[in-house]
Amino acid sequence: MNTATDLDAQAKAISARIALVSIPRAGGLSASIGDALRGLGHDSVRHDVSRFDEIADLSDVEILLSTGVRCGAKEMDRMPRLRAIVSPVLGYDWVDAGEASRRGIAVCNTEAAENREGMAESTIMLLLALLYRLQDTEKLLRTNASGDPLKRHILKGRTVGIIGWGGITREVVKRLAAWGCHFIVHSRSATGTVPGVTFVPLDELLERSDAILVLTSLNPSTRHMLGREQFAKVRPGTLLVNTARGAIIDEAALVEALKSGQLGAAAIDVFETEPCPPDHPLRDLPNVILTPHAIGHNEEAKAAGPALTAAILKTLAEGGLPDSCKNREAFTRVK
Repeated sequence: MNTATDLDAQAKAISARIALVSIPRAGGLSASIGDALRGLGHDSVRHDVSRFDEIADLSDVEILLSTGVRCGAKEMDRMPRLRAIVSPVLGYDWVDAGEASRRGIAVCNTEAAENREGMAESTIMLLLALLYRLQDTEKLLRTNASGDPLKRHILKGRTVGIIGWGGITREVVKRLAAWGCHFIVHSRSATGTVPGVTFVPLDELLERSDAILVLTSLNPSTRHMLGREQFAKVRPGTLLVNTARGAIIDEAALVEALKSGQLGAAAIDVFETEPCPPDHPLRDLPNVILTPHAIGHNEEAKAAGPALTAAILKTLAEGGLPDSCKNREAFTRVK
């Protein structure tokens, strides 16, 4: 027999129209989330598209899952009942969070521990690959080269500058705490004191770091935050790893810095245009490791993610506000 609470929850579930909109290559993830959501008692409509204008009618959508599909003011205008947008991964830069906040729309992401851990581990892996010149070292064997002219370096004692103070940065620091590194971090949002970490202005980080890890989110204030002016301040030979978002770095300036030796080497997993264009000049540089925005993806996160995302959608559908809401200051409760 249904209680009044059960009936109220069912009524909310029926009234919440949930749309799962994903770029085609993420369709499998969207399908898994839909299955998990159905198991929690909520139906959804799925669209695998590149743009919202490929969908005929969005007027009933109240809760939107958006995976890589641009959602700005124009798209929100087509969803007058929209009250929440969810990303199934850590990133959500394809959503105009500022516009959503102005409209009182919640923006949430899925912060699976395995996602953060995978990104931290892979970022460290790329840093070590640069220090130990893994690609060049492997090439020695593959080309039967005689001698070993490569100069490799240990991580111990290095000053590691990290841009951003989110979950991934914390996982990196936790893992490298015993490696004897010196951590300096630049973040506008960091407060308080963290043992073993010194928070510094960006210019100081650039001037002092042996290696720079880019682990911040992409927003208007971080777009092209590293360009010619910033690279001119680093010590010649500094290493760079970007596993965050491509547009944080001015790629033309990055190519120049790598060619000149101002940057000694770089490992880049993300690009302004994705997939990385076949004629991108970074592809021709010998001192660069390139991966296709996938280096931190792992089977553990893939297994955990759909259930977590479905739980977030369920919370929203039933009138709650998940802990992963990124613009909580815009309102106190989803109406």
